[in-house]
Amino acid sequence: MAKKSVTKQSIQKGYQNYLLEEGKKPETVRIFTKHQQISDDEFYKYFGSLKNIEASIWEGYFTKTLSVVQKDPDFEEMSGREKHLSFLYTLLEVMKSDRSYILYKLENIKPHELPNELNQTRSIITQSDIDWAKTFEFLPEKAQNITHSAYKKMLWSHCMAVLMFWVKDDSGDATDTDVFIEKSTRTAFDIGELPALDSIIDLSKFFLQKMGFSKAPA
Repeated sequence: MAKKSVTKQSIQKGYQNYLLEEGKKPETVRIFTKHQQISDDEFYKYFGSLKNIEASIWEGYFTKTLSVVQKDPDFEEMSGREKHLSFLYTLLEVMKSDRSYILYKLENIKPHELPNELNQTRSIITQSDIDWAKTFEFLPEKAQNITHSAYKKMLWSHCMAVLMFWVKDDSGDATDTDVFIEKSTRTAFDIGELPALDSIIDLSKFFLQKMGFSKAPA
């Protein structure tokens, strides 16, 4: 019987399956490798610890998403808002096949309790050469740089808000998430513009409806 091939991806998938099947993290590398029927050496070829696996999984979602949108021939011609929408929809598409794992990790936590390994993905967005953050050209150059950097961090926070909304979305085919993405992205990119107040009101109405405080259509 041929020995199964061990790759970084097969270890990641094995770790996800372990969490979902056992309902807990493996206590040691040896317990995990025995469960996967691989050697410790094969594990350490790709990862220094079990914690590194989770960090690499989250990092992989974001780096793959950036790679996909970068290959879109129309991406460079898009506006900042369109690029952000493209990134968000692609990110959720990339994550869709791992939804059970993501629900396991995030379904019962609050936004301020995000796992540290997920928080680490902020640098992938804020330091990426692919940049769609707004530049407030009416400000002095130094202030432009500061606000641009802050805006990139805000866009990552918006990604987290979308992710947490998606995790809790029980609508068919996550249609509520699509609405949230459109409305909240419009609000994010209307900051500093005249339509900002209308966007904020529209987003607020959507939230009120989802929480059952309003019968008006969002």
